[in-house]
Amino acid sequence: MDIAQTFAATFVDELAAQGVEYACVSPGSRSAPIAMALQRHPRIKVIVHIDERSGSFFGLGLGKATGKPAVLLCTSGTAAAEFHPAVIEASYSRTPLIVITADRPPELQDVGANQAIDQQHLYGTAVRWFFDPGVPAEIPGAARVWRRLAARAVAEAAGGPVHINLPFRDPLVPPPGQAPSAEGEAGQTITSGRMLPTQAQLANLASALQGARRPLVVAGEIRDGERLAPALMRLGLPVLAEPGSQLRRAETGGAVEAYEALLRAGWSLQHGPDLVIRVGATPTSRVLNAWLAAASAPTFLIDPEHAWRDQDHIARHVVACDPQALLEALPPVNRVAWRDEWMSAGKKAGAAMSATLISTPIHEGHIVRALAARLPAAAQVFVGSSMPIRAADSFWPLSKPQQRFFGNRGASGIDGLVSTGLGVATGRSEVPTVLLLGDLSTYHDMNGLWAIGRHGIKATVVVCDNNGGGVFNFLPQAQHPDVFEEIFATPLGLDFAQIARLYGLVYSPVTDRSGLEPAISDAIDKSTPTMVVVRFKRDDSVSGHRLCWEAAAAALRS
Repeated sequence: MDIAQTFAATFVDELAAQGVEYACVSPGSRSAPIAMALQRHPRIKVIVHIDERSGSFFGLGLGKATGKPAVLLCTSGTAAAEFHPAVIEASYSRTPLIVITADRPPELQDVGANQAIDQQHLYGTAVRWFFDPGVPAEIPGAARVWRRLAARAVAEAAGGPVHINLPFRDPLVPPPGQAPSAEGEAGQTITSGRMLPTQAQLANLASALQGARRPLVVAGEIRDGERLAPALMRLGLPVLAEPGSQLRRAETGGAVEAYEALLRAGWSLQHGPDLVIRVGATPTSRVLNAWLAAASAPTFLIDPEHAWRDQDHIARHVVACDPQALLEALPPVNRVAWRDEWMSAGKKAGAAMSATLISTPIHEGHIVRALAARLPAAAQVFVGSSMPIRAADSFWPLSKPQQRFFGNRGASGIDGLVSTGLGVATGRSEVPTVLLLGDLSTYHDMNGLWAIGRHGIKATVVVCDNNGGGVFNFLPQAQHPDVFEEIFATPLGLDFAQIARLYGLVYSPVTDRSGLEPAISDAIDKSTPTMVVVRFKRDDSVSGHRLCWEAAAAALRS
C-alpha cells in the first residue's frame, strides 16, 4: 500500500479517536488520500460542498453548535484561499476548527506547476497553530508520529482554528478495490480544565463589588453563557445581556428587557453604574458601548484567554480566569432595589415598544417579536450580522430556557451566514433551527443554500428583504442622497421566489403584520425547508425604530 494512503487512514482514524465527528470536504484531486479516508471512516460524517467558502463556514457553524472542531478539507491552490474568511471568524469568535489543505510536493513548488501556490502560513495569525509535516515518508514509529499530529491538531483547535498543510505525491489514490488500513493504536490524549481565579483576583472584585452601590453586569456573545445564569441569579445584579450571551432569560435573575431603549432615553442619565462586570465578547450595541464609555465606571473584564476585548479602553481590570468559577465564588451583595429598578424600567419600555409595533408599518422589530412569540421552547436561532443582530438585541424579549442564539460576531462579516447557520442546524439537528438574515447576506452566500437539499437539512430561513443594506439608512451616509443608493444601500432587485425554487425551498412571502406570525409558525412546523421572505421599506424601518424608542422614552417619563 502506498505510504500516502496509509498516512491518510492513520491520521483520520486518530482524528476520530480524538472526537472529531464531521468533515466538510470540497472536491479536488490533490486532497484525494484524506478525502477517501474521511469518507470511509465509520465515525466521521462527511458533508460535501462544491464551494469551499460555503463549506468552510458550514464547518464553522458545526463548531459553534457542538463545541468540537469540524474538519475542513480542500485541494491545493486558490481553493485553500477560499477558507480564509471562515478561518478569521473562527479565530475571533474562538470557534474550534481544523483546516486541512492538500498541497503539491516541494519539487512542484515555485516552478510554475498547476494549482501550486505558497500555502505556508496561508492564514497568518488567524490560526492557533500551523504545521506542515512534509510529504509522508516511511520512518521508524511513523504511525505514532502521524497519530500525534492528529491528536495535537484537535487539542490546539479547542480555542480556535488550526491549519495543517499536507503535501502529497502521486499516486493520489490506491489501486481499484484496495482500501488502506490505519496503523498503530490511538495516540495520546490532551485534556485541559477551567482556569480558576486566584485569591487575589477574587478578593479584588469582591471588594469592589461590596463598595459599589450601582453595579451591573454586561454580557456579550458567549456560546455557553447559560452556565453563568445560576451565579448571576445569586448575585442579584442588573444584567444587560444580548441574546447571543444565552443570558437574556428569566433564569439569569436580573436580565433587563429592552435595555437599549433605556439607554436611548433620559432615564439612563440618572442610572449610571459605579461598577461594571463584563463577560463575553464586546457588546453588539453601539448605544450600550457609548453609554459605558461615557459612564467610565471601574470595569472588570473577565476573559480566560487574556484578551483585551475593550474597544473603548475603559476596562481597568482584565481578569484572566473562568467567569463561572469567579462569579460563583463572589460573596452575595444586596442590591435588589437597584436591580428591580432596572428590570421594572425594562418591562415598561418593552411594553411601550410592543404597543407601538401594533400601529407601525412592518420592519425588523416586527419580525423579531414574531419569531420570539412563535419559536418553540426548545429551538435555536442563527442571527445574521448587520441589521438582524441589532434588531434582535433591541426587540427580543426574555427567551425560554432551552432556546439558544448563534451568530458570526467574531469578525461580524455578512459573508458565509447561510452556511454557518446551516452548520449550526446540522450540529444540533434535534431542535428546530431558524436563520434570521438580511437580503444582502442571503445573496452573498446563496451557494450555501445548495447544502439544504443535498444533505437533507431542516431549517427555516427568514429573510428581511428591504432591497438593500438597511443598516446604512441609520448611519450618516444616508445624508448624502446623491451617492447613497448606489454605493451604500446597493438594492438587489432580486425575486427571492426564484431563489427558493432554485434550491428546492418552500417560498412563503409576507408583506403585512397580520401574516407574519402564521407564516413563521407554519414554516417551523413544515417538514420541508421553507424560506419566509418579509418585504418592507428601509424608510419604514428607520421611522419604526424611532417611534418605538420615542414611545419607550415617553413611558419612562410617565
